[in-house]
Formats: sequence, C-alpha cells, structure tokens
Amino acid sequence: MSLEVLGISGSPVINSNTDALVKAVIEATGAEAEFVKLSGIHVGPCIACRKCAYTNKCVLNDDFRQLSGKVLEAKAIVIGSPVMYSAVSAFTKSFIERLYSLRHVKLLLQGKLGATVVVGETKAEVVSEYLSQTLISGGIEPVGSMTAFGNPGCFVCGPGETCQYSIWNTLAKRVGTDNFYMKAYGGYLEALPDNDPHKHPSYHVIKHRSVLDEPAVMASAEAIGQEIGKRLARKK
Repeated sequence: MSLEVLGISGSPVINSNTDALVKAVIEATGAEAEFVKLSGIHVGPCIACRKCAYTNKCVLNDDFRQLSGKVLEAKAIVIGSPVMYSAVSAFTKSFIERLYSLRHVKLLLQGKLGATVVVGETKAEVVSEYLSQTLISGGIEPVGSMTAFGNPGCFVCGPGETCQYSIWNTLAKRVGTDNFYMKAYGGYLEALPDNDPHKHPSYHVIKHRSVLDEPAVMASAEAIGQEIGKRLARKK
C-alpha cells in the first residue's frame, strides 16, 4: 500500500508527549501511515542557495532528500513540535524551512491535508497558530490543531530543584493558585514529607506529565485523526 499519512515529530525527547500525540493522530486515521522523528535523522536548515527554484529539489545532501519523497507521496501530513524558547523546536524549524523547496512555481503540496500538534507550557497557542499558517502557506488544507501541556525542562533535568535559575524558584516564591505552573501542574505536584532531606522551599516535587494518562487530550488527538481519515476516504 502507498503511504497516505505522514506523522512528523520535532521533539528531541525519547518517547515524548509530542511523539505520543502525533502517533495517536496518524493511527486514528485508519490509513497507511508512517511516523518520522526528526531528531533521529539529519535535516539541516535551508541555506538560501535558491538552487531549488526551477527544479523543486533541494540540493543539500542530507536526509531531507528521502523525507521529501515521503512528504510528496503522503496525502496528509501531521506535524508536531514542543515549544522551545517560545517557538517550534530547531528540528521542526529546519524541516519547515526545507519544505520551501517544494513551493516554487508549482506549489507541490497543494491539496494535501494537514494537522498540527504542539506541546508546551507557555506560548503553545502562538506556536500552534504559526504551524497552522505554515501549512496554509504551503498549500496544505488544515484539518485540525491541538495543544497539550508537557514537562518543563527544569522539572525533568535533575538539578532543577536546586538551580537558582529554574522554574522551581518561581514555585517557591509563588505557590498560590495565581501561579501558572501551579494551575497547569497542580495535579502533578506531590507534597514532600517534613522530614525529607531533599525538601525544597516549594514543598513539592513534580511528577512527570504524560499525555497517555490524560484521556481528554488523547481523545482530541484521535478526533483529529478520525477527521483526516474521513476526508481521505471521501477523496477516494
């Protein structure tokens, strides 16, 4: 069978929440699908050489050559990215830049279906809108988009509890309900006992947050995938 749905994750984290949601979307389509993790291959940024202008083929010698073939073959593309420094990840950005080679003159992605997944704490909606507009500018019809909370680096890096520059200090100073992180991660905060030698001034420790444990989030991903599947079926 030919490839119908291509899922692409720009998260560098192994088995990340972004990976899980992209996989949930493409699996829910019920179509022939493939998942690609950009951190597992090499797709560098565009160098603006403009040699693709008349051929629609990027001349850079990396894994985009093979990946672009899958992008062209697929009838639907699902792009997922974590929020990093209030933007898409560098892996995602490089991939998006390289897609420009498919735009010149012919707009080769026109008519394909697309969806986006963004996982982060702050700016997720902004990044989601950016990805959706990227699809539209490439001629891809957006079917759906979704955002979900992930795990801030300070919560999973190891020294986050003791680093004076980490979000932990924000929690320590503002543990009230007006604190964004308390609102977002309240259900994942576990109070440490008074005699715990590792007790931080915030009196809490973060449990890793997984979208796999959040039925509503997974249902949103599956709903997007099902809608893509319906539209693909109508096109046959």
